[in-house]
Amino acid sequence: MIKRFIILLIFILLAFPNLHSQNMDSLKSKNITITTSLFDYFPNKLNTGIFNLEAELYLKNKKSIAVNVGFIRSYGPSGSWLQISSLYTQGMKIQVEGKFYLNKRKIFQPAILLFWPHIFQYQTKELENTGYYMATNVVYQNTKTDRQETIIDNIDNNPFPNSYHYKKNNYTVNRNVYGLNVKIGYQCIKRYRLTVDYAVGLGIQYISSNSKNRVGTDQSWPNSENDFPWKKLFDNGASIVPNFIYQLKLGWAF
Repeated sequence: MIKRFIILLIFILLAFPNLHSQNMDSLKSKNITITTSLFDYFPNKLNTGIFNLEAELYLKNKKSIAVNVGFIRSYGPSGSWLQISSLYTQGMKIQVEGKFYLNKRKIFQPAILLFWPHIFQYQTKELENTGYYMATNVVYQNTKTDRQETIIDNIDNNPFPNSYHYKKNNYTVNRNVYGLNVKIGYQCIKRYRLTVDYAVGLGIQYISSNSKNRVGTDQSWPNSENDFPWKKLFDNGASIVPNFIYQLKLGWAF
C-alpha cells in the first residue's frame, strides 16, 4: 500500500510542479466547489458504479486543485454481452487533478456536437474559476472481484462422460490501476451557485491484476476473458493501455 501511494505522489509532483507555491485567491466566495461525476454511476463492464464526491479548492492565478474519492460497488452479478463475468466487485478510486482556467467563457458552438450537456453551460458567472480550462489528472484504483469457475474433480479412468465430476470454485481477482490524463473542460457556476462541469480527455493507464485461489489455466473460461477491447487478461498480468475521458459533474459552489 505504501508503494502505491509513493507512485501516486510521484505522479502528482510531475503533474503539478508548482503546486507548493499556490496560495488562496482574494475571492471571498466560491473558492470551494463540491461535485459528483454523474457518468460514474452508470453500470460498466463489471456491472458496478462509482459512488463519488469531489472537492475543488480554488487557488490564485486561475489555478485550482481537486480531489475525488469514489467507492466502487456492484449492482449485481455481471456476464452479459461486452461484460466481464463476475459475482461481486468492490473497491475504491482516488483522483487528484490540477486545473488551469483559460479566462474564456464564450461557448464554442461545435463543442455541443461532441458533448450535448454543454448546452447547460450558458449564462455562467464571470469568475476566475469558470469557463474553459485545461487539467492534468492522476488516478489510482483498486478493486477486488469475486469470480466463479467450473473445474473437473476426481477424474477416474472411465472414458464415459458421466465419470467426470464438476464443481464450482470461487476465486478473487485483485486489480490496481494507475492513470495519467490530460483534459479540456468547461465549468459553469450558475445563479444560486449550481455548478455544471464537463470535460473530455485522453491519457494512459497501467493495469495490473493477480488472482487468489484460482485453479483453471489462462486458456480456460473465465480465465481467458480480456479487458475489452484490449488483449490483457482480466485475471492476471499487466499492461499499459490508452484511456478516454468523457465526464459530466454536477454540484454546488461555496
